[in-house]
Amino acid sequence: MINRNGWDFRQAELAESLDEPENPGRGWYGIYTFMVEQSIDPGELRWSLRQGESLALVLLDIHTYRSKLLDEDALGNIRNILSFFMQYKKDVILRPVYDREGNGRSCEPDAFKLVLEHMRQIGEILKSVKHSVFIFQGMLVGSWGEMHDSEYLSPEHLHKMWSCMREYLGEDICLAVRTPSQWRTLKSEEDFLQKKYSRLSLFDDGILGSLTHLGTFGTMTKEAAGWRGAWTRKEELDFISRLTESLPCGGEVTSCTGEDAAKVREADFIISELKNMHLVYLDSTYDMEVLNRWKQINYTGSGIWQGRSLYEYIGSHLGYRLTVKSVQMKHTWRGKAEFTIEIENTGFGKLFQDAELFLMIENEDQQKEVPVSMDLRKILPGTVLRGKAVTEPARGKVFLKARRRSDRRSIRFVNRGSADSLYIGCLHK
Repeated sequence: MINRNGWDFRQAELAESLDEPENPGRGWYGIYTFMVEQSIDPGELRWSLRQGESLALVLLDIHTYRSKLLDEDALGNIRNILSFFMQYKKDVILRPVYDREGNGRSCEPDAFKLVLEHMRQIGEILKSVKHSVFIFQGMLVGSWGEMHDSEYLSPEHLHKMWSCMREYLGEDICLAVRTPSQWRTLKSEEDFLQKKYSRLSLFDDGILGSLTHLGTFGTMTKEAAGWRGAWTRKEELDFISRLTESLPCGGEVTSCTGEDAAKVREADFIISELKNMHLVYLDSTYDMEVLNRWKQINYTGSGIWQGRSLYEYIGSHLGYRLTVKSVQMKHTWRGKAEFTIEIENTGFGKLFQDAELFLMIENEDQQKEVPVSMDLRKILPGTVLRGKAVTEPARGKVFLKARRRSDRRSIRFVNRGSADSLYIGCLHK
């Protein structure tokens, strides 16, 4: 397009690719288990990191301390573990647990006050050291730390644990509880309607294990069960969908062998379920029976994903998936170039962490960055957002670059040819 001052901007091809960039804060995760009384060998541990995954679920086994406080060795080991994952640019889902074998009640402390002390000790670490934790999953108790089969899940216990932990989370960490009913035990209906979520989110380790996600949902209506009860599948999914528009949700898929098996194995049903949950992160190692089945099923929708596996489609759409749709330039009355950029999010979820978006113009003499007036966190799934950048025109190639504000990690667009920055056209006179 040529404006009246003779400047010509030629937009590059901006087609979507099939790539799944290793973007922060989304995607598949592996589980890394540590006995906190044992020190780590960073040189050895780095070889276990899963390639292509930006997330890690760090499971801290604190069972040895079920009758005593964490000692300095354990606290130092936790610090070193968190520092290791930050060094290797893995965003962490942190789950401290007393049990890893399904024996929640027998493995947790006999005294509830010790659970609170352990939470405070871990919380102090999160406040005092640099780390990359963005989800604190569970509240230490229950089988596998999944908040079931525990002496400490009454409303009174839940409120005390939530009150204890929330002061350590700051603005960057969400605490995720296992069920919507537990969430509603901690937050009032008024808070929910006013979106006063207090960074309290959900995780679901029973996804597609049955139509109720292995008891995550109930059988009673909201009217019959009350605010804190477990509701019907439809009502719970409506609740989850609304909550997870604003907070990250993820977990594990589970094989279904019961009467619901045929339904939960349908490709359209699976995609609809994960979209409704705005799923951001998913275990890449469990349940392999389900994940391997997804690899054998073809995506039947339209567009570039037609004929690809369901596994590829789901993995590429966890969290946000940003595509630059169009770039236009016009001349302003002050002689400047005004770029209008449209970005679409085709992911199941959205970007939750603050990011910077820049237009870059490069030539043999200079490289300049111009901020784009767009908050990438506001591009909801299935929507397009428009932003503007105004600059003095200059000959050169024009790129678009996004990076997370907290650590300046690149956020890659999924257009063809995209790298840390995306070539969007050239400007010349």
